[in-house]
Amino acid sequence: MSDSEKFIGCIKFFGPSVEDGEMDIDKAGRALIALKQLSKNYFQESKEESISLKLGGVKKNCTEIDIFMQLIQGLGTPALIYGIVKATGIQELGKGFFSTLGQEIALKIFSKGSEPKVVKEIFLKDNEPYVLLENSEGKRGEFRRKIYDLQKKDSQALKDMIQLDKGNEDFLEIGYYDNATYKRVGKVDFSQKKFFEESDISIQERLEEDFDEQSAEDMKVTGKFIDYYGFAHKYHFSFQARKDQQKIGKQKILCRVETSEISKIIDYLKPENQNKNIYIFGLATKNKEGKIDKMKIEWISENENFNPNQGSFL
Repeated sequence: MSDSEKFIGCIKFFGPSVEDGEMDIDKAGRALIALKQLSKNYFQESKEESISLKLGGVKKNCTEIDIFMQLIQGLGTPALIYGIVKATGIQELGKGFFSTLGQEIALKIFSKGSEPKVVKEIFLKDNEPYVLLENSEGKRGEFRRKIYDLQKKDSQALKDMIQLDKGNEDFLEIGYYDNATYKRVGKVDFSQKKFFEESDISIQERLEEDFDEQSAEDMKVTGKFIDYYGFAHKYHFSFQARKDQQKIGKQKILCRVETSEISKIIDYLKPENQNKNIYIFGLATKNKEGKIDKMKIEWISENENFNPNQGSFL
């Protein structure tokens, strides 16, 4: 078969346990089965019947598993469908699949393990539908609408493909060969594996969670208020730290306050007040990463050295 009739993609694993080109067969198997499922989700059923994925060589210095993608025409594949796929070309189909996979990985890492907020539903960019998203740290990113929809369907398969264990595999890469030149389209470090777990909780679900006072501790946080959710929810505002972010995190901290303080805090949401450092103190709980998740605010001040026993609330 000529090079123009096949496409070579690959998964590369790096780390102490795989540097000799050897890998636990269960892990490799799970990653390959996940990749096969991802290809089924990407290609329409009719097209998928005309495309074959086969295991290729395993290379050293890491463990690189090559996947050959080629066109087939089985007894059950309509000639018309086979002809359409063949006209598109296996090279273009392969590049499209692996590039999309890389973009799904990038979106999962951007989302930080939580469902991102949709800021702008659909807008056109380069004649293609895009969606503007905001993650739990308040960062925004533009993603193709197709990628946003597909990564939800691919969630379990993406998780299964990330076969990384502490002390064994440090990171993995997804890529393909274009005229013998390797092109990486995605990378996942072991520290990012948690972003692919299926424990995503939307902001709406977080707003209805109880506050666990038994596990809470007194905390003081410096930052700014970001969102107002109203009193229909258990938490009324979100707050983002500006200092000690390595310890506290950049995520939105859901805050519960007294009704009498709502108007004062809303004032801090005005554009002209967003550059001010606001200091909040109260009981705080932490998320699975050890970062502050929720707070029951006792006092707020613009004064870093504020003492509640010597002054008013603000």
